[in-house]
Amino acid sequence: MKPSFRFASLVLARIKQSLRLLKEDLRQWVPQQAPVLVPIPIPAERRTRQSERRHPARGD
Repeated sequence: MKPSFRFASLVLARIKQSLRLLKEDLRQWVPQQAPVLVPIPIPAERRTRQSERRHPARGD
């Protein structure tokens, strides 16, 4: 008894679906690597002199 082409294609589709679901489940089961945090250097602004920071309205 030879299986029909339609039956064979349905079986193959079911196997592919099962493999896809198994692959997704295995991906969730494997521990995920934590993202690496890389420090980004931020150049500090040069501090102004004390006399330049005074309020112009005070006249000091």
